[in-house]
Amino acid sequence: MAEDILDYWVRLIKTIFPENAWITSCFFNNDCLIQIDWKLKNDPRHPTKRSKKIEIIIKEGAIENYLDKNKKDRELSDIMLKEFIYERYNHFSPDNDICTTHYVPKEKWLISREVLNYKPSFC
Repeated sequence: MAEDILDYWVRLIKTIFPENAWITSCFFNNDCLIQIDWKLKNDPRHPTKRSKKIEIIIKEGAIENYLDKNKKDRELSDIMLKEFIYERYNHFSPDNDICTTHYVPKEKWLISREVLNYKPSFC
C-alpha cells in the first residue's frame, strides 16, 4: 500500500515540473523521499548541466494521517500537496553556478501533517 501511495503522489505532482524532469522516489527512514531535477539546457558550454535537485520529504506522520483519511479528505490533502509544491516551484530558482563536474546543491521541501491538513485557498 505504501509503495502505491508513493507512485500516486509522484503522478500527482509530475505535471508541475518540466517535461524532461528526472523523478526518483523511495522510502527512507519511514519517510517518503521524492527527488527531482532536470537538464537546464541554458549553457552551451555545459549541455548536460542539471538543475538544483529538489528533495520532497513527506514525513511518516503525514503519510499515516493521509492513509487514515476517508476519500473526500484524501482528495483535499491531494489538493494541498499540489498547491504547496506548485507554490514552492514558482519561487524555485533551478539554476546554479556549479559546473557539471561538481556537486549540485539540493533544496529540501518538507511535507508535514500540517501541510496536508490545511484547507485549500479556493475553499
